Amino acid sequence: MSLQETKILGRQTPSVGKWNERANVWKKEQKRNPKGDARAASAVRFLEERGILGANSHIVDIGCGPGRFAAAFARKAEQVVGLDISENMVQNGSEYLQSEGITNAELRICDFQELDIDREDYREAFDLVFMSMTPAVRGLEGLRKAIAMSRAWCCNISHISWENHLQKQMMEELFGRKMERKWIGASFYSLFNVLFLMGYHPETSYEKRHQENFVLADEEYARSAMEHMLPKEEASEEQLERIHTWLLSHANEKGEIKEVIDYYYGRIVWDVREKTIRPNYLEPEGVKSI
Repeated sequence: MSLQETKILGRQTPSVGKWNERANVWKKEQKRNPKGDARAASAVRFLEERGILGANSHIVDIGCGPGRFAAAFARKAEQVVGLDISENMVQNGSEYLQSEGITNAELRICDFQELDIDREDYREAFDLVFMSMTPAVRGLEGLRKAIAMSRAWCCNISHISWENHLQKQMMEELFGRKMERKWIGASFYSLFNVLFLMGYHPETSYEKRHQENFVLADEEYARSAMEHMLPKEEASEEQLERIHTWLLSHANEKGEIKEVIDYYYGRIVWDVREKTIRPNYLEPEGVKSI
């Protein structure tokens, strides 16, 4: 990442419509395989052990999705706010909070890039600004805005590596080639370096997770698999049908198929109150920080 580059999360950002579609898929899968709850519980344990999360904590989850992290934090903290650009994500998450009897968490529809933190009274309003695998905080200005919302800590969780063995098998059997290996640790690597150059003292840790679930061999899963397996120029309705047919031919009597995924996650935490004066590598002349 060059010092002139502004994208911290270096991947194409899905549209609001795409996030709304994913919200419906995730809601259905969450009932069958509560993997998000396990990741949220792991994050809670980590933050509690570090002394970052406590009974008096006020937390904001930027890019909160269906609210699983927000719910887990709310069970331990005083107040939680979740922000997400997807109306469906927020609706599904709010319904989940209500079903769990959680009253100290609120999810809001929010385009973080357009958020005015002073108008919303969010400047230095939170003990923890939390971000997990979200493209919501992108660019140096987005990062500075997120940091400006914290009066103590920030935490970012991102993928380091990801291997879906089911999709790997489909790729080899259907298309006769191996899945293209993509380096997905760019956001982790870039964020650490940018934070260091900004004068912070980012701390890193890692988590390995092995996940085995049964998923429905339906068209929604087939479409999601196609997005991961094939370059955009190769994706088509014809290829979708091929993938869906393969899934159905390998499914059990319930229409399910076993999905095995190995993940590595990278965590970065930093205390916004601790900052070292360093040469101003990232601030162009005449540009003011948020």
